[in-house]
Amino acid sequence: MKVLIGTAGWSYPDWEGAVFGAKANATDRLRGVAEYLDCVEVDSTFYRPPSAKVTAGWAQRTRDLPDFRFLAKAWQRFTHQRDRAWSPAEFAFYADGLQPLREAGKLDAVLFQFPWSFRNEPTSLDWLARVAETFAGWPVAIEFRHDSWDAGATRHWLRERGLIYCNVDQPLLNHCLGPSAHATNPVGYFRCHGRNAANWFLEKQDTYGGRYDYLYNAAEVAELWEHIRQLAARTEKTFVILNNHKDGKAFANALQLKLQAEPAATVKAPLGVIERFPALRGQVRPVGEQQLDLI
Repeated sequence: MKVLIGTAGWSYPDWEGAVFGAKANATDRLRGVAEYLDCVEVDSTFYRPPSAKVTAGWAQRTRDLPDFRFLAKAWQRFTHQRDRAWSPAEFAFYADGLQPLREAGKLDAVLFQFPWSFRNEPTSLDWLARVAETFAGWPVAIEFRHDSWDAGATRHWLRERGLIYCNVDQPLLNHCLGPSAHATNPVGYFRCHGRNAANWFLEKQDTYGGRYDYLYNAAEVAELWEHIRQLAARTEKTFVILNNHKDGKAFANALQLKLQAEPAATVKAPLGVIERFPALRGQVRPVGEQQLDLI
């Protein structure tokens, strides 16, 4: 089983002092993920398409790590702003920015994260058909959050078009999809959003990232791994993305899942992460200026 584990995004201010130093620049922040995890899902591409210069820089900064992979969230214009169809110019605006990653052979999927309000109905299927047509030839993954999509017909529709079904772990609230291990493509995808039920549907969060402020405990990590293991058995490779990014919790849980995936391997972690998440003590090998006591 080939399982690649990473985080959604990497340049979070609240990761300072743990994943990377307080004065880390853009390169240091990306390397702070790339040197310890297998992949990263670019979060910023949801809000605005990146420039080709920026994505070329990402490819360059990880050139010495050929196995490290990038995934990119689709621009919200394609998933959330559905009052009118996007234009060819808008597609080009997004596609041109990702071209350096594609040319470098580092982009393994573009994730179309649809909101809970996106229901399984004819207009939604028409929108998905347009996605499939516009992004033909691209590695496209589709994430649903509403349980109306939990149907064999949905997965058959995706499979016929070569699209990747994105399995999710999220709070089990009103009509929210539960965790699964569905595969519609040789590539598997599993996203872990945390289980912060109190904040999940709040439009205004008290703090940045509050919706994803959740640390999976050891039993929950083992539960997640069982779904991932089943998915990986049905695919050639599977990407696992931790989106519970508040205060670096995604990074800590990603390391714990790597331990599940490779129990005999030595998993390294930045010293600051172990200091912030003591449960990692004795499980991972610290990397930093000094060694921790009792490790």
